[in-house]
Amino acid sequence: MRFRVDLAASVPKDCAYPDLNEDAWAHNDEFTCIALSDGASESFDSKTWAQLLVKRYASNHAMTPDWVGEALSEYSSAFNFEDLTWSGQRAFDRGSFATLLGLVIGHNETDLEVLCVGDSLALLVRDGRVISSFPFDVPEQFDARPTLLSTKGHSNSLWVNSEFFQGASRTWKVEAGDVIYAVTDAVGHWILSQLTENKSISDRLLKVRSEAEFTDLVQSMRPGREIRLDDSTVLRLIVEDE
Repeated sequence: MRFRVDLAASVPKDCAYPDLNEDAWAHNDEFTCIALSDGASESFDSKTWAQLLVKRYASNHAMTPDWVGEALSEYSSAFNFEDLTWSGQRAFDRGSFATLLGLVIGHNETDLEVLCVGDSLALLVRDGRVISSFPFDVPEQFDARPTLLSTKGHSNSLWVNSEFFQGASRTWKVEAGDVIYAVTDAVGHWILSQLTENKSISDRLLKVRSEAEFTDLVQSMRPGREIRLDDSTVLRLIVEDE
């Protein structure tokens, strides 16, 4: 089994400044591992942190405290602290923060491991119905402050125990033809808000076939506050036989 990327689209919080989009995603060469990250806007260069996390996860998804420590070292080496401005140094000291959503198809080709740190969201859709979502089931869960991966070691105290990652993961049984949505929080909140009683995905999202169409959809919903004003990323992945 592998993923086929049916849709990969991202709309920045401010469309006039697309380079400020702090969402990132990556995949391995076999398309059996997909990673998505949402950098926190209030932190120092979370875009770089999000990009680093997804690239590392796509190449090595064995998530452990050591994995986090190595990521911190790699991030720190990307900056010369002395070259930063005074305000930049203060921001660097406060740290960068990001979510991490990882999807890995197991060797048995029926298990899909879903890892989520933070408030990005994965949904498993079969025959047009959402049969599982993680880590949230209802939109109100997005109102809580999420736990994020930080570039400051003292902020990652939860992860000194590898059992944290066990609690942050689920295993789904998947079949060829299943559809997986991996989305950042603004899109996840909207999807869960739009689910009908039979758990079907909104027709407006199902009809989206390109990044331009997704951009039009998001921009059409922002004035009426149907969707939160934030970087908005969606991956639509089809599970298929190799």
